[in-house]
Amino acid sequence: MKQDIKVKLTLSEGYEERFTKACIQAARKRVENQEKERHPDPALPARKVAMG
Repeated sequence: MKQDIKVKLTLSEGYEERFTKACIQAARKRVENQEKERHPDPALPARKVAMG
């Protein structure tokens, strides 16, 4: 037998703005990391990969 569960959610003042800013910041970091992977900084030494 399946039961329905009802939840009442009350968001604090400014929640939507804080959530949106956090999402934008996370997306920005993801894009920056993807760019670093595609175009590594030539000044940084290459990672050593174990051969086995």
